[in-house]
Amino acid sequence: MPFWGWIVVGALLLGAETVVDAQFYLVFLGSAAVLTGGLVMLLGPFAPGVDWALFGGLAIASTAGFRRRVYERIRQVGGEVSQGTVGEFAIAREVIPPGGHGQAEMRGTVWQAHNAGEAAIAAGERVRVVATHGLELDLRRES
Repeated sequence: MPFWGWIVVGALLLGAETVVDAQFYLVFLGSAAVLTGGLVMLLGPFAPGVDWALFGGLAIASTAGFRRRVYERIRQVGGEVSQGTVGEFAIAREVIPPGGHGQAEMRGTVWQAHNAGEAAIAAGERVRVVATHGLELDLRRES
């Protein structure tokens, strides 16, 4: 394949990643194709088998070596609730027994919640956020 063919294929693969969520695999395949096209352009035409072996090696090496780290950094798996939510009020969406877990609504979003108080929280009750742990809110009834 001519060098420009590799670059076109690489650009198509990179563009396809923006349309289809292929979990970042197409980015590394597209980058390997563009890099293969660049090497073919700089170092001269190779036999077709060498082109494909170069592409395959680059695709496997980049995907195996970098995909997980780059994908997790971009997608930010997990997260943390800002401590700025402590002291705000939430509305329980269900009965949450003392020490139990349930759901509460705050800022128009449903959150996982933990009843950090000694009394049960009724559904629809307005409660105060006393702490956060990851993406979970610790709630307590106002006395």
